[in-house]
Amino acid sequence: MPRSNDSPVADRTFNGEVQQMIRRRQKMTGVAAVAALATMGLAACGGGNEGTAAAEGASTEMVFTGAGGSYQEAQTVAFIEPFQEETGITVAQDQPYSLAKVKTMVESGRTTWDVMEVDPYLAMGENCGKYFEVLDLEKIDTTGVEPELITECSMPDMKSAYLFVYNKDTYPEAPTSWMDFFDVEKFPGTRGIMDYPDQGALEIALIADGVAPEDLYPLDIDRALAKLDTIRDTTTYLTTGAEQQEALESGAVDMMLSWPGRAYGAAQNGANLGTVWNQAMLYWDGMAIPKGSTNLDAAHQFISFSIAAGPQATLTENTAYAPINTDAKPEVDPLKEQFLPLGQDGGTAFLRDMGYWAEHMDEAVNEWTAWTTG
Repeated sequence: MPRSNDSPVADRTFNGEVQQMIRRRQKMTGVAAVAALATMGLAACGGGNEGTAAAEGASTEMVFTGAGGSYQEAQTVAFIEPFQEETGITVAQDQPYSLAKVKTMVESGRTTWDVMEVDPYLAMGENCGKYFEVLDLEKIDTTGVEPELITECSMPDMKSAYLFVYNKDTYPEAPTSWMDFFDVEKFPGTRGIMDYPDQGALEIALIADGVAPEDLYPLDIDRALAKLDTIRDTTTYLTTGAEQQEALESGAVDMMLSWPGRAYGAAQNGANLGTVWNQAMLYWDGMAIPKGSTNLDAAHQFISFSIAAGPQATLTENTAYAPINTDAKPEVDPLKEQFLPLGQDGGTAFLRDMGYWAEHMDEAVNEWTAWTTG
């Protein structure tokens, strides 16, 4: 997940209002305050839904938990600060998001998070309704939001892709497909992939082996691992987004199955990168409400605000992730545009099957671990 929790949210100073919120929640729940709560300054950033000011007697505070790092900083600018300005609802922040922590909160009856960034599959299957609230779509304006990205317990808040990125200095003849990613004779050099089964490697291995996107799921994991064996000796396995960016900037890898945000960061710092959008696998992140939130109205209001065209455009202008609202019109420079899923794929890109990962994560992790340690 962009995504990743590899750098902390910038330190911010508590104000009296949020300190009081923490003390109230301590009294209500009997547990320690949410770690690393940060106050959000009020800023007139524009955008969002009209008429969203908090009604008399409604919640005036809530907690948003994100992935941390530069992505949560961008969410602060795009979503949190203008939401506070428009509604008067104070939003405190925590990070990183954690399904394990949500389970502990829910099972203890002491939920202190109100909206949480999620990989959508975390809020699907048996977790939906058990650890996350079923969203009340009457309270969320989904105008312009791509409907295929909405699940029962999560609402999308950005879209991106697992992207083929390569060093243009290494390959004057540009690769054009995932087959080229696996062609070590025509395109010698070091590959980079994330050392997790759910970060695209299984899918792109099957695509390179001739499986059509519409036939990918359920994944033939054994076949995918056999294909990955063909590049095993030339592959570097990465664990964080920071490692991705460093490897691209230093030239430690020549091509990568990359998070576009990190690739864009490397390009900003001078890496001469090309992108291959042919058959890119699209994914999205979402927002979900942990079960037992005591601020359901504010949580729904925050989600509704965040997915509107204005905040979505602002998010893209501050990250390398695309809006999920088709009415959003972000202003981006040509370098950033290269890393955004804005139609460069010529219609060949496909959506990741979040439902599959909701049901098969444990199986995939077990097989991946056996393969990487075997």
